[in-house]
This record gives sequence, structure tokens and C-alpha cells, in this order.
Amino acid sequence: MALIPSPRHTAADLAEWRRYEHWDDTLARSSQLDRMADKARALIEQFADAGPCYLSVSWGKDSVVVAHLLATSRAGERVPLVFARACHWETPEVDQVRDAFLTAYPHVRYEEIEYEFRVPLRGEPGFDSDDTPTQDALRETLDQVHGGRRISGVRAEESAIRAKSLRRHGDATDRTCRPIIRWRCAEHVFPYLHKHDLPVHPIYAMTAGGHYDRRWLRVHALGCQHPDMSAVYSKDPDAWERLYYQDVITAAAEARKHMWTHA
Repeated sequence: MALIPSPRHTAADLAEWRRYEHWDDTLARSSQLDRMADKARALIEQFADAGPCYLSVSWGKDSVVVAHLLATSRAGERVPLVFARACHWETPEVDQVRDAFLTAYPHVRYEEIEYEFRVPLRGEPGFDSDDTPTQDALRETLDQVHGGRRISGVRAEESAIRAKSLRRHGDATDRTCRPIIRWRCAEHVFPYLHKHDLPVHPIYAMTAGGHYDRRWLRVHALGCQHPDMSAVYSKDPDAWERLYYQDVITAAAEARKHMWTHA
């Protein structure tokens, strides 16, 4: 698996990652993974044939998988990959993942939209945990630019709400396409990345030597709302961010301090 190297990794992080790679390499050989990928591509093609749409990417593990499924489908040159970039708050390595993917698949259409959070995030004066941005706000921004038909990398495994949505709506509706919603992180997503030598954000090896489960880690803007701490993982996202990205958080707060200065 093409893990992007990072000076933020410790020796213990990399040792734990190598242990994970043995698991990924074994599961990547499964013919079931190929069948699942073929089914996902067919779903993407059917959705794209029904009208204009876009693929929302974060350059995390799930969106890289779906980007690859799109790029290797017959809809690969028609559907744009769109990244909504949070000004100041993105992990710096997203650009490395993006560049590696676009170098390997130069035929895909790609766009970025930059936005500014208008409420204080963690580490900024006036932060309110009940008023932090959610992915819904980002989707609304993208929908305004590209219309409302969206392909995404959401998976039912990640939350009870998504699992309920799968049961009610299935893999796709007229407005949304979720080609890997039935995939599981350890059994399918990471092995697929390994099988196709896709770029992997270094965040997934930032486990504090195995203290954090890589399935719990997320690629998204720092300082904003995380998925709820589940009974399975029971980890503190704020502590993890401060451990690995305190420099980015400090720089972002410094760049935005004028927004919270009142006369």
C-alpha cells in the first residue's frame, strides 16, 4: 500500500502499520473484492448515465477508493472529482494524496472549492462544541455549485444513521450514489487500496503505536466536529489532533484570530 511518508510518524507507528499491511495483503487477494468493485462501478455508471453529478472527495481512504472506482469506469472522464478545502484547517498531506492520485489518473476531471469556517473551531476564542460545522454544511456548498446529484464514499459501518439509511434507501437514490456503502473498512477498504497501490493519507498510520485503531481515524478539516466517539473506539479526537497536528491548529488559529477580535 502506498502510504504517504510523514515526519509525524513515529517508529512505533510504522511498525504497527507494517502489521496492518500483512492483513491487507492477504485480504486483497480475495475474488470477492473484485466482484464488489465491479458492482460499485456499475452503480456509478448507472447513476452518471441518469444525469449530471459529481464525486465529493476528502482524499481520505473511502474517497480515494471511490475516486479510483470512478476513474476506472466508463464515467471516469465525465464526472468531476470535487474537493471542498477548508481554508487553514486541512491536514497538509491531502495535497500529496491528491497529486499522487491525479498523476496516476490524469484523465479525470478535478476541481477544488475553498471555504472559510465562520464559527470558532477548537482552540479559538468562543468555541462552542454545539455549534461546530458538520459535513452537511460542506455538502450544501458543493451542491450549490454542482447541483444536487452526488457520489460519495459514505459507508454504513461508520454510523447507525448511515446503516438505517441503507436499509431505507439502498445503495442509491435519484440524488445520491453510495457505491461502497456496504463495504467494511478492515475487510474491504484498506485491502482495496493495497491491491491497487493507491495513495494512502499518512493519517491512518498515526495510531500512537497502536493506541488508536486506524478505522477510527478520519481525514477532514481539523478543529471541527468529529464522528461521535463510539463504544467500540472510545477515543478523544481532540487529544489525537493535538498529538499529531498541534502546529497546524496553532497556525490556523493565528491566521484567523482577526475574525474573533472585537472593538
